[in-house]
Amino acid sequence: MSEAPSPRIHEVESRILEFIRHELVAEGVAIGRDDDLLSGELLDSVAVLRLATFVDEAFRIGMQPTDFLIENFQTAAVLAEFVVRRSTDAGASNPIE
Repeated sequence: MSEAPSPRIHEVESRILEFIRHELVAEGVAIGRDDDLLSGELLDSVAVLRLATFVDEAFRIGMQPTDFLIENFQTAAVLAEFVVRRSTDAGASNPIE
């Protein structure tokens, strides 16, 4: 059984999912924390770039070209973990602002 996400990860994940639902997918498209964002059915390449820009600006993590890995953007849950980890590694401000 997997561990429940921390409150910080949960809030980051919620903001990511809200952005995806309101800005990147058609109205009424259901998307969950573990849905594959990169399967080609949810997000196209332009949407992935918009998501990366949102994450970088909203959470001020200072994304680098080396951060643009499939493994970091596979699901909203994985992306939230990346954001929290990156903000800690980079000494960025609290990503929950």
